[in-house]
Amino acid sequence: MRLYLRRKTGLLEVALWLLGIAMLALMDPAGRHLFSFCPFSWLWAEGCWGCGLGHAIAHLARGEWQASWEAHPLALPAVLVLLRRCWLLMVWQHNLPLWMPGK
Repeated sequence: MRLYLRRKTGLLEVALWLLGIAMLALMDPAGRHLFSFCPFSWLWAEGCWGCGLGHAIAHLARGEWQASWEAHPLALPAVLVLLRRCWLLMVWQHNLPLWMPGK
């Protein structure tokens, strides 16, 4: 039973990460900043070390590399880390080898 719940929560985690990345990729990076869940942006006008990450991911999805770098230099590594996490969870779910060599 425990293993089943772990696998189920692993798939839920994958779905949530991919949904979050997709939502950030589909947002308009030039749009107005209406609301933020970040408490640092509520307290300080400059924001925090993560401010601009969502805009940078949206720029990345559009192929605007320079704008993405200017919005936040760690956008590409953040996306790669999250995609790797999703990949590893999917591999674990199906008990596949980490690297699937060609036949």
